[in-house]
Amino acid sequence: SELLSVYKNVKFNDDGLKLHGDNLAEYLSGYDKAITALEVVDDTLLSRLPNLTVISKYGVGVDMIDMSAMHKYGKRFGWTGGVNCRSVSELVISFAIALLRHVPAAHREVLSGTWRQHVGGYLSGKTVGIIGCGHIGKDLVPLLNAFGCSILANDICDQSEFYLSHGVKSSSLNDLLIKSDVITLHVPLDESTENILDSDKLSLMKSTAILINTARGGLVDEQFLKAML
Repeated sequence: SELLSVYKNVKFNDDGLKLHGDNLAEYLSGYDKAITALEVVDDTLLSRLPNLTVISKYGVGVDMIDMSAMHKYGKRFGWTGGVNCRSVSELVISFAIALLRHVPAAHREVLSGTWRQHVGGYLSGKTVGIIGCGHIGKDLVPLLNAFGCSILANDICDQSEFYLSHGVKSSSLNDLLIKSDVITLHVPLDESTENILDSDKLSLMKSTAILINTARGGLVDEQFLKAML
């Protein structure tokens, strides 16, 4: 309704089509502005859309958009950080509790006709390591504090003021992986973070530790993780 109140010619992907390559180029052809989510916006696509001037990203990850190509073709980009931080941080809490209490395993067993008691553990009092203390990491901290968790954080930016006011301990990535009972990833995917948890890093984790990745798959060596599991 907001778009229709401002623009006369608006097209919506109400069918939920997965648009990419030729299909995406055809869909956006002739339009001045676009709102994208998980669509790949690269040099080839932009070269075919001379009328397109602005792309607005719905969501916070920008790894699907080739920024160099955006500059090359003079396109403008709109993005707001932190808009989905509470939904992600609550999801992390739900995953942590579910995995610590073996809820997925118990659920599968009940569906298959098996009933047995699983002895799980608390989130309360656990050491939680946050890799990336940006919008989502900062939003997650007070939720973890409510459970009395010890919180370790690793970030490339100086977050000392926030850490001090919220009882968070700054940690190297190695120490965080060694000490944490729950590890949660909240960094963007780029050249500096790709495979940030490689085989060497993953091997530092406790055998009982839980790894939660609500960010991007490319942050973790998934083949090695599969072997570990």
